[in-house]
Amino acid sequence: MNIIRPVYAEVLITQYPIARFSTISSFTNIIIPLMMILGGFMCLAMLLLGAYRYLSSQGNPEKISKAQGVIIYAVIGLLIIVSSFVLTKIIGFVFNVKMPL
Repeated sequence: MNIIRPVYAEVLITQYPIARFSTISSFTNIIIPLMMILGGFMCLAMLLLGAYRYLSSQGNPEKISKAQGVIIYAVIGLLIIVSSFVLTKIIGFVFNVKMPL
């Protein structure tokens, strides 16, 4: 009695076409979301770094001010990312460009 049965599997490897940017809008549809995601992760990392520095400052006023500076710059960076998203949506609406986000 043979309990193990043979399994036949087929793997299909598809060829992805080389990315071609025929228009500026196709280029921005790829680059802008990636840049915003990267900026969001960088902002999160800087906020966590500032929070860690603030918690480990042990009441030292110089370390506290440095940690607050990191947090403030991270929030300013987040505001720049959000404003660039809004500006991109406005420009896309004005010029009738379809954006993925």
